[in-house]
Amino acid sequence: MCGIAGVFRITGSVAVEDVSAVLRMLDVQRHRGPDDWGLLVPSTAVREPDTRALLSRLDPDHIRTYDSEVRAPAIVLGSRRLSIIDRSPHGRMPMGTDDGRRWVALNGEIYNYRELRSEMGDAAAFRSGTDSEALLRGFDVWGDEVPERLRGMFAFALFETAPRPRLLLGRDRFGIKPLYTLADRARVVFASEVGAVARSGLVPMETNPEALRGFLELGSVPAPSTTVRDVHALPPGHIAHVDAAGFRVARYWHLGEAVAAARESGPLTRAQAVGATRALLEESVRLHLIADVPVGAFLSGGIDSAGIVALASSLLDRPLTTLTVTFDDARASEARYARLVADRFGTDHRDVHLDAAEVFGALPRIFAAMDQPTVDGVNTWCVSRAAREADLPVVLSGVGADEVFWGYRHTRQASTLVRARRLMASLPASGRRRLARFAAAAGPMIRPGLDRVAYLEAPTPAGVYRLVRGLFPPAEVRALLGFSPDEIETVPVAGPQDDGEGMREALAALDIRHYLADQLLRDGDVMSMAHSVEMRVPYLDHCLVERVLSLPPHFKLDGMRPKPLLLDALDGEIPRAVWDRPKMGFTFPMTRWMRARAPELRAACHEDKRLDRRAVDRVWDGFGRGRHHWSRPWALYVLSQVEAGMKGSISCAW
Repeated sequence: MCGIAGVFRITGSVAVEDVSAVLRMLDVQRHRGPDDWGLLVPSTAVREPDTRALLSRLDPDHIRTYDSEVRAPAIVLGSRRLSIIDRSPHGRMPMGTDDGRRWVALNGEIYNYRELRSEMGDAAAFRSGTDSEALLRGFDVWGDEVPERLRGMFAFALFETAPRPRLLLGRDRFGIKPLYTLADRARVVFASEVGAVARSGLVPMETNPEALRGFLELGSVPAPSTTVRDVHALPPGHIAHVDAAGFRVARYWHLGEAVAAARESGPLTRAQAVGATRALLEESVRLHLIADVPVGAFLSGGIDSAGIVALASSLLDRPLTTLTVTFDDARASEARYARLVADRFGTDHRDVHLDAAEVFGALPRIFAAMDQPTVDGVNTWCVSRAAREADLPVVLSGVGADEVFWGYRHTRQASTLVRARRLMASLPASGRRRLARFAAAAGPMIRPGLDRVAYLEAPTPAGVYRLVRGLFPPAEVRALLGFSPDEIETVPVAGPQDDGEGMREALAALDIRHYLADQLLRDGDVMSMAHSVEMRVPYLDHCLVERVLSLPPHFKLDGMRPKPLLLDALDGEIPRAVWDRPKMGFTFPMTRWMRARAPELRAACHEDKRLDRRAVDRVWDGFGRGRHHWSRPWALYVLSQVEAGMKGSISCAW
């Protein structure tokens, strides 16, 4: 687990400003890799007096050079390392081949690296026991097809000096690990965090209005956009190729195609499906337990984390350390259910008790870590801090199970959503407009969130997704941003099919593409890494996901139990009290906490001049009357704080 940063020159010479930019980006990402660091620079740059003077202030053991007699393409590549596998200096990155022809910096973990090394043979050629070296040497054997062979969470930068200088930037299939780029005709700047790219000194700090709009619509910034106009996320399952010809992005994995291929492997009985799912779960958890440091688990008290704890406990020869966030408010706390699971599997269990004063006191540090605005993530920051205090550099999380095993209510009730869409589509346009206006005005008085029905004014499949996942409805987004109706359009998302099963499967795919990647995984990464903790997600092993999503819908739904396929694959090991209860999200008692602090939070929102003050006040007034969910005023507060942090001054120790 690391933070990577680089500047790839397409034209011109690598200059001292490029080296300084990479050092600044590494400094910003120090929390992602406090154990080690490394820097790769071309020999031509080292001969320049200004660059030589800058590098002379650094430890020479951490600096690598490569032969370069041409001006461009050329690279400055840096890495900060959180040492998890082979913690010796042999694992330092950027890591190069013996001939200096190829170099790599990896963020994440490749869980099948031992199998890859075995396939490559000649183990004596390896100088370390790291997964990053397996990635590096894999390009000698399989070329650019290496990413298709990887099981894990990863973002990497691979630089080749010959036969022609080029850069490959790759990202895992689900976007578990981040990678952000700024590309123009002269160079590509990249790093593991938006804030790092922004603070490189090479990026114009211009706010991206599309990201702002998307955040208000969905509660997170929709990729590939970021809050900085010219900085973009490399899409999951893609590789960027950069050379003298420029910057090109290609996809190496597609969820729909992979699921279709898995479906062609032949029909299974439900009993066979349960057995196959169990085997894949065990394999995934076994791989995710690989580490040279202690591994623990987040235990929320629900099915997903309980399943991880059950499987991990069966594979370990010692008690697994588990962490649960608890509150005084019993209605929000899952402590009792977490304790049932902990006792069932004999874990070394730790309760992390939080109150409002502690959480709100930590908000400046939480917002500094957030990188991109989100309505979620505070909980993960707090429990990750507890993991670090418990000396757990690695934790397992149940994130992804709801998407894979159809745990969300809207996935299970897709047929109802189909009927709602068809009903709206049957109305004339004038009738839909009137209904949308009524929903926007009266919806919150009937039920919080009902005003999102206004998204069905255009009764498209994309509108259905916003109906279930939207934060603010269209009219409110326009009002908050001070736009007229014709000045703003919704941020596009791909739409599901119109039949019950097609809608259900497509909503699950959309949740993976948007809610999971843009919110849950992004929050999990930045909030855990803020404490130098690696969060692993066994439910998102792609072999498991492809197999489960390829199964018939009735294997995953029985109308009585949540996630029945997962429960059956766990062989009845989860206490019934854990799954036979209303679903609770992993969140805080925010309604009560925010009402106690509403005046100061509202005042902070007024400081954000991008938002219309009257619209802001309407949101807070609606929250005070119980007509709005707490996430709406919280989103406005988050936006004001995170954006302010992104525009902070650059401070660098180099």
